[in-house]
Amino acid sequence: MGLVKINQISPGMELAEDLRDSRGRFLLPSGVGLTARDIRVLKMWGVVEADIQGIGTDGVEDAATREIAPAVMEMAERTVSMRFRHSGTDHPALQELLRLCILRKAEEMQRRKDEGVESSDKLEGERDSDEIPRMNIDTIDFQRLIQSHILELPTLPMISLKMNETIARPNSSANDIARVISRDTTLSARLLKIVNSAFYRFPSRIDSVSRAVAIIGTKQLTSLASGVAIINMFKNIPSSIIDMKSFWKHSVRCGVHARIIASYHGVQNTERLFLSGLLHDIGRLILYNYAPDQAVYALTKARRTQNLLRGIECEDLEFDHAETGGQLLKRWKLPVLVEDAVRYHHNPWESQNSLEPSIVHLADIMANAVGVGSSGERFVPPLDAGAWEVIGLSANVLEVIMKQADRHTEEIFTFFYSDED
Repeated sequence: MGLVKINQISPGMELAEDLRDSRGRFLLPSGVGLTARDIRVLKMWGVVEADIQGIGTDGVEDAATREIAPAVMEMAERTVSMRFRHSGTDHPALQELLRLCILRKAEEMQRRKDEGVESSDKLEGERDSDEIPRMNIDTIDFQRLIQSHILELPTLPMISLKMNETIARPNSSANDIARVISRDTTLSARLLKIVNSAFYRFPSRIDSVSRAVAIIGTKQLTSLASGVAIINMFKNIPSSIIDMKSFWKHSVRCGVHARIIASYHGVQNTERLFLSGLLHDIGRLILYNYAPDQAVYALTKARRTQNLLRGIECEDLEFDHAETGGQLLKRWKLPVLVEDAVRYHHNPWESQNSLEPSIVHLADIMANAVGVGSSGERFVPPLDAGAWEVIGLSANVLEVIMKQADRHTEEIFTFFYSDED
């Protein structure tokens, strides 16, 4: 017997053990022969794997793997392994993530080969770098940086301030929040597009903000609205430093991952996790905006030396983008749980509530692994084993999360980000 992913289970296979969902609810007994209907229902219940009789510990081979030329697979493995060079692959979750990314890369290479198009491992939005700038790098005191630019730092749009003030009042109602959001027609239109997207799968169309508040919830919709309001605030960062479209695409992908992971764990306010993932690297925008020389140095050195960008930031600049992001969100008076998740997404164990920082930690690793957009980091950061234990999921759920995120990232990104704004 052996664990088999739900997408590899076929009718007629027999369960070797009782099957339960992620919350321990009994679904099917051992020994039952699975039908096509059973498999469809299990997928609907969010089951990602089952113990199947007669299957070895290696499971079953992916059909897609058999269709890829061995030379292409070898090239994909060599290419993707470089992206994982700093993460290590001792942990089962990273082994599975590496395997999935190699397969994705091989499928892309095979498709491009069949179409006669040359493959590239350059990250989306990435530019060729010059030699590492020769300059005296002054270390950055992020406290002083924020204080010295406090009048220049962007403040939350008035709509976000009003939402936070309204939701903080003990006697405020869902209608009060709906009225505040409805005053901004652009924000309202985007929110309605988001909640009517395939990502939410509501059975009927939501045609008003008040109905969106009633269905999704006050805090959840406020989190989404904050993300929409914040995402277009940093407009003056030169494209020579960072491609902002690529930056926010990475951020949206991280947010989508975080929301899906949170739903599998049973977190109720998944929109808060989406917002945390969306803003996890916002501290880097402070560096890019207010210390551009140091930013160029760090980005160029990280690329040329093939090291983690965060390592260059911390070691050469004494700058911690996660801590700075947390400070900015605190200044904006965003929810403490969002501030915490951003501040500790590289070291979740330092937070008193490690679950949400752990979810963003994993979501960021997955976003870097798939290489959709980039906040400047080229490599997959290391996975904290303690964070994985806190989340408490099977490694087999990673494939499901990635495929769900594939289906929805581009659509959600277009609703959040606009070049015309």
